[in-house]
Amino acid sequence: MSDQIASASAAGPPPGMAVRLSSNESPFGPAPAALEAIRRAAAEAHLYPDDQATALRERLAAHEGVEAARVAVGTGSAGLLMDAVAHACHGAAAPGVLAFEQAFVVYRLAARNAGAAYLEAPTAGPASGDEDGYARDVGALLDLVDADTRVVLIDNPGNPTGAHLTGEQLTALVAGLPEDVTVVVDEAYHDFATGQRGYATVAELGLAHPRLLVTRTFSKAHGLAGERVGYVLGPPGLVAELDAWRVRFNVTRTAQAAAIASLDEPAHVAACIRGTLEGRARMAHHLRGLGVPVTEGLGNFVTVELGEPAGPVVEAFAGHGVGVRPLAPYGMDEQIRVSVGTPSEVGAFLAAADEVLAEVASRR
Repeated sequence: MSDQIASASAAGPPPGMAVRLSSNESPFGPAPAALEAIRRAAAEAHLYPDDQATALRERLAAHEGVEAARVAVGTGSAGLLMDAVAHACHGAAAPGVLAFEQAFVVYRLAARNAGAAYLEAPTAGPASGDEDGYARDVGALLDLVDADTRVVLIDNPGNPTGAHLTGEQLTALVAGLPEDVTVVVDEAYHDFATGQRGYATVAELGLAHPRLLVTRTFSKAHGLAGERVGYVLGPPGLVAELDAWRVRFNVTRTAQAAAIASLDEPAHVAACIRGTLEGRARMAHHLRGLGVPVTEGLGNFVTVELGEPAGPVVEAFAGHGVGVRPLAPYGMDEQIRVSVGTPSEVGAFLAAADEVLAEVASRR
């Protein structure tokens, strides 16, 4: 994959789509209480937000069962990831950043901005038949660790493939990393993975490492992508250092208020997760029924194998008013990623897929 990544190709949906399935957003929207909190906070938009996000950090600490000193917030998990890489690489003569192939594109961008070498551990091949693709090999990543390695980034589950490490694999990976390496486990999609196929979060596993960070976001299951708020969990000293690294006042008043309100609406979040899992299974089942290989994965999307260049397929879906995501920035030129929508949006995508995917080369 080229190091020259155009921002427009790495983020943002195509314009004008009636069905927007290209950006891994929640189709179910925020909790009503979160919307009301935004409206109330907007009345004080002339005032700076609490730079320390004290109320939100305390609420997150209670939610996660940790002390507040172990929590910091930022502009989505992506902003926290960028800061974490920059902080860990600062001052190193030849810093190295490691991740798996087809990992979240922000990792590559963060390494580039930090002046670090970016290395990827190889993954297994694409989906075939009824089997998911892109399985990850912990040993392959550990083999790349050397004296220059400053950061290891693990999106678990991953984007854009939905691939994951099991609890056993993640435990082995963290145990195999030196104590001076910062380990960031990106759990942006954990809500859609819990209890499935051996998946486990860092907290569930009780993993210990002096430089282990976990990032999470309100952009997915909480339906607050437009508010840009995420958080990081880790050792108090490291979290304090990372928090000092960020831009000040980086989480708005409305974002802080909405996140707190959403944490108090677990039934809404649970319903969004349930709807997403149902839609994900429906999409994977239908596409496999067409003979098109697909990785269902553990995120809020599926990854579809085309066996031919994705551009014309993306355009064909757009002709039906359905926006899907090409994956060229990941070096995946013959795949598309399709986010799970509402039941009616899933239906519109699948109806279009019956026509658009009728003759793709990947069909068996």
